[in-house]
Amino acid sequence: MQCVFIQRDTPKDSDSAPPPQSPIIPPSNHPHHATTLRHNENSTRSSSRKNRVYALRDFLLQTYFSNPPPPPPAPTTVLDVAGGRGDLSFLLHNIDGIDSIIADPRSPNFRRLVQSVEFLVRHPDEAALRSVEGLPTFQPLAKWIPRLMERRGVNVLAGGDHDDGIPKVRLSMPRNLRLHVDDRLVTALRDVISYRDGSLMWKDDLRSWDEYWELEANRIACNKTYYGGTVPKPMINDSKACGANRQINDSRVALEALTSLDLIVGFHPDQATEAAIDLAILLRIPFAVVPCCVFPSEFANRYLNGKFVKSYDDFLKYLLTKHDKIRMSRLRFIESDTAKSIVLYMLKEDFGES
Repeated sequence: MQCVFIQRDTPKDSDSAPPPQSPIIPPSNHPHHATTLRHNENSTRSSSRKNRVYALRDFLLQTYFSNPPPPPPAPTTVLDVAGGRGDLSFLLHNIDGIDSIIADPRSPNFRRLVQSVEFLVRHPDEAALRSVEGLPTFQPLAKWIPRLMERRGVNVLAGGDHDDGIPKVRLSMPRNLRLHVDDRLVTALRDVISYRDGSLMWKDDLRSWDEYWELEANRIACNKTYYGGTVPKPMINDSKACGANRQINDSRVALEALTSLDLIVGFHPDQATEAAIDLAILLRIPFAVVPCCVFPSEFANRYLNGKFVKSYDDFLKYLLTKHDKIRMSRLRFIESDTAKSIVLYMLKEDFGES
């Protein structure tokens, strides 16, 4: 049996890579931080919890993609770790044309975003008002409705008094992997991949991966809930365009997807934080992860210089030991005790010496 090669650009030599950026947390008087506070101090919508994901999307576009990102047929594939409801992947997929795969044991629920898109498309005057940054009514999604409509296209419903003349965006849902991003996943992948001349390849014997996949499928089989604990009702949008199930169920398709990734992201991925970084380093691909909760009781093996890791600051320092090229920045939203804004990330060239 021949090895299956997954083609990927060979990492650049360290001589051609830019000098590594020092992992320094931007202080409270950092220009980005100050701008964010001024921008949000009068805006109730933009500072709300559900809109923080837009700050990560902005960071990803500015850091990893041209703006706008390259169109198909050569999309970049992103793994959205612990993506939960699926908001980030929905935005990347529909607005930016990026193939984003949600990795979460829960099923995603796009109902709220779909309804918001449809409302804004059907009420352009309200959308225009909500697209103005700095106002209390600012809604980040409204700002991107024109681009979403241009990329996805719009149909005008006809055939009934209720629907005549109502525009409807042709939305598409991102793919999803129902699994836990944890040590078991990282170990399972490590057992079936290797590198030759800078290219990732599968090993001949994939039985250990198939065994992992079966065990993981059984592990989540009893989890029937969607994000938020409720099964979404039928969505207004066409089920073929919007509500179709794009869950990856085949073990080899899942392996192909995971070993073809170009970027791993995680916004407050909770217990999956460390594993998301470990996975990216194993695959030698960039990542951007925003740590938040530490869960010290669940990770009793985390120690930093002989000290048990239980605080947020120690957790950041612990994660920085994973690779000497890990960088640090701050997302542009108001931070709180339960909503951290520090993002740990690496670029493609940071793996030049791997």
